[in-house]
Amino acid sequence: MPLPTQRPSAWKTAGICAAAAVAGVLVFLVVQGSTLPADDVDPLPFMGLMFLDFFLGLSAVGLLPLALRRAPVGAGLAIIALSGLSTLAFPAACLCIIHIAALRRPRLLAATALVYGAAVSVDLAVNPVDAAGDYGWVLLVALGMLAVLVLIGLNRGAKKALIVSLRQEADSARREQDARADQARLAERTRIAREMHDTLAHRLSLISMHAGALEYRTDLDPETIRSTAGTLRVTAHKAASELRTVLAVLREETADTAPQPTISSIPALVESARAAGTDITLNIEPALLAADGNFPADATSRHLYRVAQEGITNAQKHAPGHPVSVSLTGAPGKGITVTVSNPVSGSRPAAPDGLGLIGLAERARLSGGSFESGAKRGIYTTAVQVPW
Repeated sequence: MPLPTQRPSAWKTAGICAAAAVAGVLVFLVVQGSTLPADDVDPLPFMGLMFLDFFLGLSAVGLLPLALRRAPVGAGLAIIALSGLSTLAFPAACLCIIHIAALRRPRLLAATALVYGAAVSVDLAVNPVDAAGDYGWVLLVALGMLAVLVLIGLNRGAKKALIVSLRQEADSARREQDARADQARLAERTRIAREMHDTLAHRLSLISMHAGALEYRTDLDPETIRSTAGTLRVTAHKAASELRTVLAVLREETADTAPQPTISSIPALVESARAAGTDITLNIEPALLAADGNFPADATSRHLYRVAQEGITNAQKHAPGHPVSVSLTGAPGKGITVTVSNPVSGSRPAAPDGLGLIGLAERARLSGGSFESGAKRGIYTTAVQVPW
């Protein structure tokens, strides 16, 4: 699979060009110094070729940023062609061969090999070797150098392709996890809305019943009428609050009519878990179960029941055979905290998969509270605090 062109940064490009220029000057000085004409030979042709070599090399180095960032093929092939007449351009040409080979496209590799072969032919025509037998060795060295540069480029391209593939897999896994988390949040919102819908229907039924009594009972004394009107006002206010909450969590499913569990249902939940073989203890403050009218709101009560239920389920699933502790503490004005904890064994204790915990976090957020979950000193704890 061809790899898209990956542009190096401006600073990295500048460093590569500077290194290519320095290496080119060194190659230029070594080659020109080794081919100085004899004293009895006219130096003008040599000087002309030397200046041509120098200026073409400068042009190649000037094109190198373009080959590295914007036009790796066009500018790169031009630099390789210039290396046929310029030793100063040779390091830049080697970089271009590697850069083009890293793209891993057969047609570009073929074009690079053709241009490279033409450049070698031009160089041999301008600077012929002394013996005819040496041409074979020169061509063999040139072919070996091309093969090494192409292999280096292909290796770089394969590494970049692997990095891109791993990054795409990581992005895909992250998107899948985000989708699962969003689905869990939506499911929990729908569940919350269904629970609140039931409470709202109950309150509206109370309003209808009391209003009907006021409409048909003509023998009621003023104090009873005042008390019933007050009940209607309080119930209507709570119903309006529940309705706003239902709209806030965007209910999408038709609600059923089954009564929803509250804090008072937690002891029965614990007894059910104990009957199933779980060693479980419950510590709940009596004020949370008092029926004096100062108990938590229905929505808060349902949230606390779901926290206890999810915590017990996680303990039974991920730490079977270990004792479980459920605790509910709090007071009006201070909030309510429900904590479910259980010991875990092993160097790396198993933790819940996170979807149920996402639902608990969503409940805590919608209630204006906080959520914590994790293992510490061999104890896995799930704690939610909500206002009261």
